[in-house]
Amino acid sequence: MSDTMKTAVMTAPGQPLEIRDVAIPKPGRGQVLVKIDVCGLCHTDLHFWKGDHPLPREFPATLGHEGIGRVVELGDGVTRLQKGDRVGVGYVYGTCGDCRECLTGHETHCASVECTGVHAEGCFAEYAVLREDWATRVPDGLDIAEAAPLLCAGVAAYSAVRKAALEPGELAVVFGAGGLGSYAIQVAKNYGARVAVVDVADSKLEHAGRVGADHLIRADADPVAQIRALGGADASFNFAPVAASWRQMIQSAGARARLVLISLPTDSLTFDAAEVIESGLTIMGSADGTRQELRQLMGLAEARQVRSVVETVPFRDINAAFQRLASGEVQGRLVIDLRTT
Repeated sequence: MSDTMKTAVMTAPGQPLEIRDVAIPKPGRGQVLVKIDVCGLCHTDLHFWKGDHPLPREFPATLGHEGIGRVVELGDGVTRLQKGDRVGVGYVYGTCGDCRECLTGHETHCASVECTGVHAEGCFAEYAVLREDWATRVPDGLDIAEAAPLLCAGVAAYSAVRKAALEPGELAVVFGAGGLGSYAIQVAKNYGARVAVVDVADSKLEHAGRVGADHLIRADADPVAQIRALGGADASFNFAPVAASWRQMIQSAGARARLVLISLPTDSLTFDAAEVIESGLTIMGSADGTRQELRQLMGLAEARQVRSVVETVPFRDINAAFQRLASGEVQGRLVIDLRTT
């Protein structure tokens, strides 16, 4: 194995990533070194690259947190993983493991959470270091390009739908039919829910229909009236990062509906207290999923109950992939292929 690897580094917000040769990192105690084969491109990467969120470390920095590859080196104290194991590197790099949130199954809300590509070097590189405790085994029956987006986008949507506690026959409304929305549609259908999807793009609505949505609604065609005609939403999810969908979620909610916020609009969201109180609404936030939820989702994907729609992009074209994602033209998920440097 060479002593150097290629990595795409961010040097400043909004600037093209630079593919450089750098030293391959060494795994520390409890860590493994993973040779990365593929890494999904997530909107979180895009937000950091654009400067929407300041990166909490110095440049140059390597983004990417939907990586899959094989373990090639073990650090001291590693007991569960072996060389050759195929693992996924997700968004959460690690937590304290000892606080109330960690000990009660809410580890992603740990005050000491560290994130891959944010606090630690990410997976837009030929090799990455991973904490053994946060490795997700990827079943051999899964295509790695299809599995990669499950590590963040997929589990974020899965966790959001789980929090809504859907029951068979309830109406789930997905605002935004992009990559996360596509996963949410499939998961909600697995719960037996009826699913309506709201989006401004006909192409994305058509895609939503192909992955199982029952009702396709244009965002500029009075979606509130159409959702109310279906009986009102029992649960709504905002996968579109625009404030306009928030008002539509409130106004189309049925009694005791659950409103789950995932995407991050840049504008502030407001509501009248009476809107929430009189209808008994529950408003909750949902970010990443837990390790257990990732295991569950990988099982669903292996059973073909959740599918990914992906397009692979050679590593050398990573900047073009960022630009395409920023333009909003992508259906499904983009996955960077590190094997084609």
